[in-house]
This record gives sequence, structure tokens and C-alpha cells, in this order.
Amino acid sequence: MSAQSKNVLIITNLYPVPWGPNRASFNKQQFDFLGKSNDVKIVLLLPWTEWFKNRSVCKSNDSLQYCPYFYIPKIGRRLVPFFQAFSLFFMLPWMKKQKSDILYTSWGFPDAVASSMINKWLKLPLFVKVHGTDVNENTLFPSRRKLIKKWLSKANTIFCASQALADSLEDTGIAKEQLLVNYNGVNREIFYPSDQLSNEKRIIFVGSLIPTKGVNELVSAFEGVQANNPDVILDIIGEGPLKESIQQRAQSHHLNINLHGSIPLNIVAEKVRTSALLVLPSYREGVPNVLLEAFACGIPVVATTVGGIPEVVTEDVGLLVESKNTIQLEKAIAEALTTDWEQSKILKHSSRFDWQQNVECVLQRMEVANAISKK
Repeated sequence: MSAQSKNVLIITNLYPVPWGPNRASFNKQQFDFLGKSNDVKIVLLLPWTEWFKNRSVCKSNDSLQYCPYFYIPKIGRRLVPFFQAFSLFFMLPWMKKQKSDILYTSWGFPDAVASSMINKWLKLPLFVKVHGTDVNENTLFPSRRKLIKKWLSKANTIFCASQALADSLEDTGIAKEQLLVNYNGVNREIFYPSDQLSNEKRIIFVGSLIPTKGVNELVSAFEGVQANNPDVILDIIGEGPLKESIQQRAQSHHLNINLHGSIPLNIVAEKVRTSALLVLPSYREGVPNVLLEAFACGIPVVATTVGGIPEVVTEDVGLLVESKNTIQLEKAIAEALTTDWEQSKILKHSSRFDWQQNVECVLQRMEVANAISKK
């Protein structure tokens, strides 16, 4: 069956915004690939506080519509899908006008739940992409778990970024045949190995500066590593509430830590490929794209045994440690820095993760559903 161009309507909160141009680059990459052969329209869900603060630059256009939604900060998390669906209801005229063939939503809870609710009026084949925290955290709460089971069960296919996510959704009661593991890809025009070997012992972290990313443990572990190797350097890329405390700790303990904030993806790639090691000590994850991007640069990793990470980190490409274990993390970093990694094996492993393959998998499922819906 030959694939035909489709009108794809995407609903998500994960997409770059003018005040966060580097946000959710993995989604933008996938949507851009989808847009090469299809007409893609995006509805971007924004919490009302974020929208209000930045409303002057929220300029909707024919391809991207901003959709602010109300929520009560810190409480009533299970109600967020209903608030989102309420806001999406007022966008129904615009969404229907697009004459979409497919509804694709990225982020399991609350976005996919709300999208499934609003699809009662759109009546489109529904496809869902889940990432990690959207499932791993929210299925721990009975009320949210119930909503996930009820509304995601209406999807034609749920694309899971790891087998661990698929298993978790199956445990909630979603049918196994609806679940499909589809690993994210890497933009190899941006992430590729350096043609020059560096002798510098640079470690890099890329992610949000929040406790669940394990940055506090990373700084503690790095202090021990630096004590035995004064030349080692830690580059931290990302923003978050822990940034100031990390900066203060680095200064007071004379740590070789550089905080770069949020930077464009091509600059992230430059820093990754000139590093000796990427470290990601998260408490929970799906399959983080930063690991896949490190592999594409020929760089080994140290990461935690959470979510889908063990599915993509083999002994040829990195070391695994338990989360929240600073002693293990310090030992693994020290070991990784002295290991003679074979870059050819890392690059071969990286070939498994490709955006073209990822999008072809999505399009094949969409093609079948679209053909069935038109019969």
C-alpha cells in the first residue's frame, strides 16, 4: 500500500515556544519529519499562567495554534485533562476546518487524555505518543491511572518510547495490541562524531536542573571524581530551580563546573561530541534522547537503571548505576573516564535510533487506520 499525504492534527504541550526555543526538540524533530510528506497542524497546550506571562508573543498562525488552559497550581492534577478538554472545545471550529485525517497527541497524561475526550467531536483515528514521566509518574495515582486507562484505550495505536512504558500501560489494563514500541531517533545532521580526538576529560549533563534528574547526586559524585582527578570538568546544560544552588556549591567547593543554561541544539551537539562522557543520573525516564544523541556522537554514557534506559545502554556504550546512589555514580564516572571505549561500537549501536525509521513506523500505522476509516 503506497503512503498518501495526510492532514495530521497534533495536540501537545511539548513544542518550542518563543520564550523557550530549545524546548522539546525531540518532538519538533519528529513533527518536522512528519511534515515532509504530510500537512501538519499543531495545537500547543499552554498552562494559563505561562500563556498570560508570554501572551504578547503567542502569535497563532495557520500551522500553529496556542491553546491556554486553566489549572489550579499544585493541586487537582487529576482535573487538568478536563480543563484542557474544555479549552480545546472552543477550538473545535478551527480544528474541524483543517479537515484532518489523523489526530496525533504527544504526552500521555494529561494531554492524550484531553485529546481523546475532544475526539468525541472530531471523530478521527487517534494516535498517542508516550514518553516517560507522563506514564511512570501518573499511573502511581489511582484517579489518574483510571483516566489513562479509560481514554487512552480509545487510541488506534499508542507509540511507546520504550518497552518499559508499554509494559506499564499494559499493567493499567490497556490492550497489548494497541501498544507499539517505537524508539525516538537522532538528527544526524546535528549529532555526529568529532573528526578530532580530545584529550580533555570533560563530562557533560544535558537536562532540566530539577531533583528527579539526579543533578544533586551528580554534583556530589563529581566532587569526589575531581578530588582524584583535578583536571576533570563538568559541563551542565539546562535550566531549572537547582541552578543557583549548583552554582553556589561549585564556587564554595572550587568545583570545575560550567553552567551553560539553555542553548541551541547545534551548540549542545558541539559540546557533547567534544566530551569524554555524558552522565544522566535520573530517578525516572522513558528513553532520554540525550543518551541516543551521545551515541550518535560516539560518546559513552553513565546512566541509571530506570525506565527504558537499560534497553538502550549496553556494556559497549556505557555503564548503569542505581538512581540516588552517589557512591555508585562516582565509581562509575571514574571507571568510564579510564575505560578505552571503542567509538565504532558506539556508532554502530547508534544506528538503531533513526528519525526516518521512527516516522515511517508512525505513518504505516496511520495509513492503515486512515484506509479503514474511509471504508
